Amino acid sequence: MHGHQPPPRGVAAKLIVLLHELAAHREPVGVTHLSRRTRLPKSTVHRLLADLEAGGVVDRTGRRYALAGTPVWHGPGPQHEARLHKVLKPFLLELYQGTGHVVTLATANGHMARFLDVLYPRRFTDAILRTAASVPLHCTATGKAILAYDPAAAEAYLREVTLVRLTRNTIGTRRELDRDLVEARLRGVALDREEHLPGFWGAAAPVLGGRGTAVAALGLAGPVRGFQPAEHVAQLRAIARAASEAVLRLDVPAGGTTAFREPERSAQTGPDGTDPP
Repeated sequence: MHGHQPPPRGVAAKLIVLLHELAAHREPVGVTHLSRRTRLPKSTVHRLLADLEAGGVVDRTGRRYALAGTPVWHGPGPQHEARLHKVLKPFLLELYQGTGHVVTLATANGHMARFLDVLYPRRFTDAILRTAASVPLHCTATGKAILAYDPAAAEAYLREVTLVRLTRNTIGTRRELDRDLVEARLRGVALDREEHLPGFWGAAAPVLGGRGTAVAALGLAGPVRGFQPAEHVAQLRAIARAASEAVLRLDVPAGGTTAFREPERSAQTGPDGTDPP
C-alpha cells in the first residue's frame, strides 16, 4: 500500500494505537517519538498519557513513559534459532501450500536479515541462486517487518547503519526508511518493491513475541509480472498471527529480535542447498 495511513480517530482507537506503541518498546520513550510513531498530535499524546498514568497503566520516568510493570527485556539469542525454526516451519509450509509462491522465514542477526528457510517453485531456482543468505534488514520485506515491530532496534538501525542499495529501488535515506517502517506497522505488513531483487516484489508479516516485539518474519515474494502481493496479504497476516500464538504457547524465547547482536559466522542456506531470497 502506498501513501500515508490516516491517524486513528476516536478516543478508544487512539488509546489502542498508543498502548501498542508503548508495548513494543523495551525502554521508556518520549512524547515526540510516540507522536511520530502513532501520528497523533503531541497534545493528544500528552493528554492520553496523563490519563493512563493516573490510572496506573503507564509509569513516567522524567519525560519518558513505559507500560507499568514492564519487565527487563532479554533477547532470544542465536542459540534459540533452531528451536524457533522448528516451531515456525509448519506455518512456512502452510503459506507455501496456500500461495505457491516463494516463501521465506527470516530473523535479525546484527544488522542483517538472515533467512532460516525458504521454499520456492522449481521455476525460480535461477533467481534463488542469485541471492545471498543474509542481506541488510532495510533491503527486504522480512527485515522491514522485523524492524517495524522492534522500535528500539529500528532507532538503532536508523542511527548506526549505512543504507546500502541492492537495487535502484532500495531505500537509501533514513527519512524514507522511517516512513516505510511506520506504514508497515500501521498496515501490519511490510512491502518490498523490487528492493532486494530486480523483477521481484513481495510482502512480509512479523512473528511476535510476548511483548508484541518481532522475533522473526514470514515473507512472500514473486515476479512483478504475474504476482500481486495484495491478493495474499490477508492470508499472510493470518498465518503470521497463528505463528505468533505458537511461539507464545510453546514458550520459545520471544522477548525481541537478535538485531544488533554480533552476527554468527556460519551461513544459512535454503532447503535445496541454495541461498534464499
